[in-house]
Amino acid sequence: MAAPQRNRQVQSPDPSTRPSRRPSPVPAPRRKTRERRGFVMLVVVPVLLMLGSVYLHTVSAGLGDRASELEDLNAGAAAERERLEVRVADLSSPGRIRPIAQEELKMRDPEGADLKVYGNTREDDRKDGGEKKRENPQ
Repeated sequence: MAAPQRNRQVQSPDPSTRPSRRPSPVPAPRRKTRERRGFVMLVVVPVLLMLGSVYLHTVSAGLGDRASELEDLNAGAAAERERLEVRVADLSSPGRIRPIAQEELKMRDPEGADLKVYGNTREDDRKDGGEKKRENPQ
């Protein structure tokens, strides 16, 4: 069983000696500091965040435009490369080189007496050219 609680009566000290429970007024410099801090937190920080967001959006849009310009340049360069490869192939074809060599350089095609065969091996020194013959699987 629980013991009964005693009623303790605390006597309050003399009201003239009791400290006042009213908060002392905050000094003016601290109050202004709190007000400034509140203003900064409520107004300045969100404004700075919004401005930063606008700036980042502007920069990303500019980079997107630049990326599309570079892609267009790349496509143009690829088309130019293909055109130049075709031109090189045309300029280096034997059908074009032979007449130029005969007319301008006074060259002639080799005839049977001018040709001499030194061996029947190919470039890789194998008689069969290094290629394996395929068997017909049919």
